[in-house]
Amino acid sequence: MKKIAIALSFVISSSLAISIDEIVNNALNNNYDLKSTQKAILIANENIKLATKWTNPVLSIGANDIHFDEPLKRDSEAMQAQFIGLSQVIPIGKKLQIKKSIAKKDKEIISLTLEDKKLLLKSKIYELSYNILILEKKLNLLNSYEKNIKKLEKLSISLYENAKNDQNEVLNAKIALSDILIQKQNLQNTIDNLYLKLEQISYKKIDNIKESLDIKKLVLNMDISQHPRIIKEELKSQRSRYFGKLEKENEIPDIKLNVTYFNRDDKYKDYANVSVNIPLSLYKSEKVRAVKAKLEANEIDSKLVDLKRTLKIQLQVLQNNMNNSYLNYKLINQSIIPLKRKIQKNLENYNTLNDINATQMIKNLNELISFEIKAYDRLEEYFLNYSKSKYYMVKVK
Repeated sequence: MKKIAIALSFVISSSLAISIDEIVNNALNNNYDLKSTQKAILIANENIKLATKWTNPVLSIGANDIHFDEPLKRDSEAMQAQFIGLSQVIPIGKKLQIKKSIAKKDKEIISLTLEDKKLLLKSKIYELSYNILILEKKLNLLNSYEKNIKKLEKLSISLYENAKNDQNEVLNAKIALSDILIQKQNLQNTIDNLYLKLEQISYKKIDNIKESLDIKKLVLNMDISQHPRIIKEELKSQRSRYFGKLEKENEIPDIKLNVTYFNRDDKYKDYANVSVNIPLSLYKSEKVRAVKAKLEANEIDSKLVDLKRTLKIQLQVLQNNMNNSYLNYKLINQSIIPLKRKIQKNLENYNTLNDINATQMIKNLNELISFEIKAYDRLEEYFLNYSKSKYYMVKVK
């Protein structure tokens, strides 16, 4: 019955486990920072619509030549009139089209910011998830060795009671057991906190993660031209150039058309005024701003070359770190740990009850635990770099 209960518990636990990709999808759908950026894209859509709108006309209504002694009398002289007028700024050239292009670039930049945030979020979820999985493996390892040390502690006590060893061996066994318990407590606390961090960024309570910890040598490839961070900088450069074009267009200023109708007393004829306001580009500030925009675009282009190079090198560093961790993990797991286990087996097999050295067995067991922990440390390094590589949109061969 006990075996059946354990099996059922394992089945239920496995059914409730969630994959890392499922955690990522949940986070992408529920993360409020991403939702905020998505709303900024909607705002950018409205800005595109506004870019080609003319400014609203100005309506003027009034009366002139009001006499203070007879303010309501409107037939005292010919200049007295009531008027209504309209003023409208009329854009000249391609200014509105350029403003629309700038607004479109703004939207594209925000969209790419969203994609960049998604990649960062995905990378962080992978990092936390693999960290949890490996620490849980370490915890299971310590649980198994706790049982072994308890057996050695009982053996040491039995030998001491039969005057086969001294009290120090009993004390060493107790110290080894306490050390294991401290490590377990610290690991459990770290795991609990990592689950909370994962819940914080994924907006989902997670109790169990299912993912393979198999590793291999990898070659990481990145299509640098498709990374949102690169495309975003390219768009910023294009946006600056559009600002330069807009300033050149501003050298031919928009005009303001004013039309006013004057209504007078019946003794006089009504009349209208028409005027045009034209700003004079005397100080050439538009040319200065156009040059400034071009220089800003050139600056972004220069930084972009360096950014591409930096991202490629960062990815290569991650690959080197992964493969180095893989080789070290393989060496510890396939060479050192089997030898230490063989030593431990020899100590158990070839020592008799009369001359067994429990301290030596505990020392070797501690060393074995240390190497198995080191193997998991290398595994942790591997998946840390693998998780960070997710940001670079790599293709794995």
